[in-house]
Amino acid sequence: MLVRIGTSLFAVGLVATAIIIIPFFFGVTERPTWLNVLAAGGLTIGLGVALVAIVAAVLSPAPADETEPPDETEPPEETEPPEETTAAGPAPAGTS
Repeated sequence: MLVRIGTSLFAVGLVATAIIIIPFFFGVTERPTWLNVLAAGGLTIGLGVALVAIVAAVLSPAPADETEPPDETEPPEETEPPEETTAAGPAPAGTS
C-alpha cells in the first residue's frame, strides 16, 4: 500500500516536471512556485516513501504458510531408487 502511494507521488512529480521542462524549451522561463515545489517534492518524497516501503517489505518476516499439513495417516509415496551410473554414463543393457 505504501509503495503505491510513493509511486503515485513520484508519478505526480514526473508530470509536474514535464509541465515545467517542456515549455522551457520554447522560451517560457517563469513558472509558478507551487508547480516547482510540486515537481521537486513529488519526485523526492515519492521516491523516498517508495524506497522505505520496499525496504520495510523486504526486511519484514515472511507470512506463515497457510497450507494444510500433510495427512499423516496416508503412507508416504514410494519412490524409485536413483539409477546407478558410472563415470562413463549408464551401463548398456545386458552388461554388468
